[in-house]
Amino acid sequence: MQALWSAPENARFLDPPTERDLADAFEDDLLFVWEVDGAPAGFALLVEWVPAVYGVPAFAVARRGAGRPFLAALLHEMFGVRGAHRIEVDVTVDNARAIDFWTRAGFVREGVWRETWKRPGEAWVDCVFLAMLEHEWRGRPPVTS
Repeated sequence: MQALWSAPENARFLDPPTERDLADAFEDDLLFVWEVDGAPAGFALLVEWVPAVYGVPAFAVARRGAGRPFLAALLHEMFGVRGAHRIEVDVTVDNARAIDFWTRAGFVREGVWRETWKRPGEAWVDCVFLAMLEHEWRGRPPVTS
């Protein structure tokens, strides 16, 4: 998981986790690892901002094509099993691939937060804020890989 988190294609868009971030995620059962053929193929870290409202500060997969089924399983777990009302994610404005991924999955673009994240050793960047509500998830067709 650490290798995927710090991979060059991800490191520009994800803050490295602190020991406390990971400990809290394990304790709260909000760190998800996606496996393909018995090997880790992705991970997602969620935080519960208020009851039933979750943020996704980190989501990454090891190869193209793994993201859609992983996200479908994650949304099912959060909305269908755990009773989430809202899941939100923010993406840097220059990460077109991630913005496309989340919007194709049904997340709604809610706005732009100006200079809300500072890349390590770089300038502040704007982030696009997207979210999905439980009733929107229920109305979506199933995701296919």
